[in-house]
Amino acid sequence: MAGVSLRVDAGEVLGLIGPNAAGKSTLARIACGLLRPSAGSVRLRGDDAFALPRRERARRVAFLSQDEPADLPFTAREVALMGRAPHLGLWALEAPGDRALAESALAELSGGERQRVFLARAFAQDAALLVLDEPTGALDLSHQVLLVRAVRRRAQSGRGALLVLHDLALAGAACDRLLLLRAGRMLAEGPSLEVLRPEVLGAAYGTEVHVVPDPATGQPLVAPRIPR
Repeated sequence: MAGVSLRVDAGEVLGLIGPNAAGKSTLARIACGLLRPSAGSVRLRGDDAFALPRRERARRVAFLSQDEPADLPFTAREVALMGRAPHLGLWALEAPGDRALAESALAELSGGERQRVFLARAFAQDAALLVLDEPTGALDLSHQVLLVRAVRRRAQSGRGALLVLHDLALAGAACDRLLLLRAGRMLAEGPSLEVLRPEVLGAAYGTEVHVVPDPATGQPLVAPRIPR
């Protein structure tokens, strides 16, 4: 990772895109304060992320990795309630408000599949910044839409989100800004219409692509150009 800088403002959804091994997951973990950058700093609401106590850091940023464990011996409700741990004392029990937030997060994302359960935990954490690494990888189309709507509702309430996404059309529709990485370096940053352009994506992915506007929304739709 060299010379990459990012900022997520309150109420904003920023998308990280790029080919495999571009450094997206590494940058997401750095943004959460889970990895130290070799140079530069990480600040959460103005404070050094690595100087914050772990519990306080968890109040400010919630992270969902793409490889959450598959065999935890807990119910979906119990996993969602884990998201409230940063807001409780060491030996405190969940209050009705904590249980309500967990239930709300489960209802918002629906269903019982593992990915949606861990998403509910991250939402229930109610942090100022939500960082999701490939959150749509195991979701069908309808649940991708539910997730994007839930993230956008959080943004409308003044909380930020950083999403690592492979689906470029979904990234363009879900995010206010996109940051395009290749081999640990930033190639482009800005609104989707500026980043999702054939010449920009071709340079990043090493292949020709078609980009056309969605007839209903005007958002860019991206597809590889495959010769027949």
